Amino acid sequence: MKDIEKMYRDYAMPVMKYVMSLCHNETLAEDITADTFFKAIKNIDSFDESTRMLTWLCSIAKNTYFDYVRKKENKNFSITDRMQEVFCEAEKSPEEAFEKKDERMLLYKSIQKMEGEMKDVIYLRIFGELSFREIGDILGKSENWARVTFYRGKNKLKGWMENED
Repeated sequence: MKDIEKMYRDYAMPVMKYVMSLCHNETLAEDITADTFFKAIKNIDSFDESTRMLTWLCSIAKNTYFDYVRKKENKNFSITDRMQEVFCEAEKSPEEAFEKKDERMLLYKSIQKMEGEMKDVIYLRIFGELSFREIGDILGKSENWARVTFYRGKNKLKGWMENED
């Protein structure tokens, strides 16, 4: 576990800067970086020690970003995009206002299905607009824990909301 935390401490900022150079969006870069470390931890056995760790992580980050772009081009928005769409965009007509209200209700209901700390992380990130470091500090956990918990919660929300549509 300490090796994973050390890996994150040593490489999170360079990976984040690399992703920022690709997408020019801090929130998206944070999400891609979190996804990158989640994938890296999950596939640590495939790491070839003849290559540099940073090179391997940046490769994962690049592929994760391109996967995101492909999904976005296919109009398969991520749950984060959908949340921003539901809460941030102004409605253009009464019909759109009604649809947004329904989507907000679905999102709130989906979040209520979550358990304990995962729900807390989702609320703090989406509604409190806190960084993963701040969330970790509030909940007495690490920044990496907050990122991974948010990623897992985001995937649960996405699944629940897709099943409700």
